[in-house]
Amino acid sequence: MNKEIEQKAMDVLAKNWQGGFTIPCQGLYPFQWNWDSGFIAIGWAHFDIAKAKREITTFLAAQWENGFLPHIVFHHEADTYFPGPDFHCAELHPKASKKYKTTGLTQPRYWVLY
Repeated sequence: MNKEIEQKAMDVLAKNWQGGFTIPCQGLYPFQWNWDSGFIAIGWAHFDIAKAKREITTFLAAQWENGFLPHIVFHHEADTYFPGPDFHCAELHPKASKKYKTTGLTQPRYWVLY
């Protein structure tokens, strides 16, 4: 792989690392997304396996009591993204994550194990 491209990819991941998960984009997408976390973990695994594992375990910490994996995990407050957790009201579901606010949507095809 081209070392310059590899370094740029590492820089983007490092810049977007939030101490337990990686955001897709500063400001525009300030939360953790199901779809992105899987691919981000693959990127991290090439040079920092601890962060790759942390990316996945942080996402899985938002899993609902019934096993549901949400589309977005809202780890903190942010006014740069709509619709946020107040719009989704996922906490109204009795099995929703008690640890994090999340959406009630998912992308199941990305987490299928073959």
